[in-house]
Parts: sequence; C-alpha cells; structure tokens
Amino acid sequence: MQTIGERLEEARKRKGISLREAAEATKIRGDFLSNIEQNKFDFDLPEIYKRGFLKNYARFLKLDVEKILTDYNAQQLSNSRLGKKAGAEWFGQMEVKKSENAEVPESTEKEDSLGRIAPRPSTSTEEPETEHSRERDDENDKTFYLKIGLIFVGTLALVFVIFGLIWAILGSGGNETADAPAPELRDTPSAGETLMGQGTEAAASSNSVTLLASGNVYVLVRQKEDNSELYRNTMGEGESVTLEKSGPVDILFTAGENLTIEHGGERMRPSASGTAKITIP
Repeated sequence: MQTIGERLEEARKRKGISLREAAEATKIRGDFLSNIEQNKFDFDLPEIYKRGFLKNYARFLKLDVEKILTDYNAQQLSNSRLGKKAGAEWFGQMEVKKSENAEVPESTEKEDSLGRIAPRPSTSTEEPETEHSRERDDENDKTFYLKIGLIFVGTLALVFVIFGLIWAILGSGGNETADAPAPELRDTPSAGETLMGQGTEAAASSNSVTLLASGNVYVLVRQKEDNSELYRNTMGEGESVTLEKSGPVDILFTAGENLTIEHGGERMRPSASGTAKITIP
C-alpha cells in the first residue's frame, strides 16, 4: 500500500509539476514538501502546521483531503503506539494498568470498528488557510493598484486640462488683443515724436492715416482732442489699416522698427525702434 508521501509525489508528477512550482503555488517551503513526499513528518514545526501543509498540498493536487488527513492521523497514532510499546519492552515489559477512577482525557481522535482513525473537529485552534489568505492578499493588491491607476488617470487628466486652458488663453491673446488692456507705453528720447524724413510738424493735408506692419507690432491710435481710441490691435507682417481722423492723433507702438505710417501722401517710419509714441497732426 502506498504511503501518504508516495501518493502525493505520484499525483504531482502525474500533473507534470515540479517540486519548486508546487512550493510557489502553495506558498509552502520546498524542503517541507520534500519531507512530506518522503513521508518524513518529524520536521521542527507544530503539529497544526503539519496538518495544514498536508491539507493544502492535497487540495492543490486534487486529492481526497479527508482521506489524506485520516491516513495521516492513523499513521501518527501507529507511530505513537510503536513508541510506547518499545518503551515498555525497554523497561522489562512493564504493564501499566489504568485506574478505574482516573479520568481519561478526551481525545481529539476516535477509532471506528474497522481500525481507522476519524479526526474530530478542533475547538481551540484553527488550521492555517494559506489559500484563503492568499486570495485576500490578491484582493488587497488589486484594490491598491486600482487606486493607484485612478490617481494617475486623474492627475493626467488635470494636467491636460491645465495645458488646454493655457493654450486657449495664449491662442486667443494673439487674435483678440483688441479686448486686452493697452500696455504701458512711454515716450523715449530716442524715438521722440519725429518721423524719418519729417519734422515734428508734419503737414496735415489729409484726414486719414494708414498703418503698415512689416512684422509683429502692437499699435494704439488715440484722437487727441477727445482721447477716443481709433484703433487698438496687434498687427502681423504684411497687415495694413487706414484710419479716418479729425485733428492730431497719438500713435503708440511697441516695435517701431516694424511700423510704417502713410500720411499726407508720404510714407514715414519712426526714427527709433522699440516702444514709443509719436503724434500725427
């Protein structure tokens, strides 16, 4: 008749599973499984752990768990009887009679009429359920990784929203500069109020002024007599605009080198680059 270890080893090999793979799957050390398959249950662990390992290993190999545990109990009881018998023979075949009044401790095992040992349920301790604890650990890991994934996705979405808002603000700033407040422009001595080829008293032979841009330039045109705005915008390269005026106007700009002004049949440019202001009579 095969021993418990031989049945376990045969079942494992029949499934094509190595001892190392079985140890990884059951979370039981390989040396313990090796001892179990060799029917060596004398390794240094409490009995409850030995039974737990045996139960989980048999369940992993799809064997009858109750049959394995029953045979294991019978084997342990047989070994215990052999040990007592050997001890009695060692001391001269001494027989110890039980006292009729002595209380016999209740055993956690009972023997049926066929000599088999049926395990009785334990009320004080529980066998370690490594499979159940492993399932709980897997659920905890899944929950943890799910939370990490949600946090990552939320952070990524927030970054995209922020970049989208920034892009929208920057994109609308170049096309709708007319709605933006005018920059603080200043008069510069280098720019003065003169035009190239013209003095400060330009001839006012026309009531219109044309602005031409050779590059990006922000332009603000104000009527001097009532301080009303005639034009405010950022002009791009090649753009031009003609304004009707009544009397002198102040023209403020941010890049004089990119601005050309036509007035009274003449084309003029500011005498200085950068931010400045000039007056057209």
